[in-house]
Amino acid sequence: MLYVVTVKVEGTPGHDPLNKVTGPCPVSGKPCDDATGKHHSFLVDVGLTVEQVRDVYAEIFHVTRVEEVSTP
Repeated sequence: MLYVVTVKVEGTPGHDPLNKVTGPCPVSGKPCDDATGKHHSFLVDVGLTVEQVRDVYAEIFHVTRVEEVSTP
């Protein structure tokens, strides 16, 4: 199953959501258009349920959302 996992991190003091900063994502290290923000998402391709994915990543991050990706 393919999931989008969204996590919350500390963010950068003084972050302005109306003036986003592009740079490496604090979660994945890949390019991000809001690198100083608090919420970041990434894809996970595993044979687990939504609850299991949440449990796995909750040991590392503050998980705010896990969504199964549907394909047509």
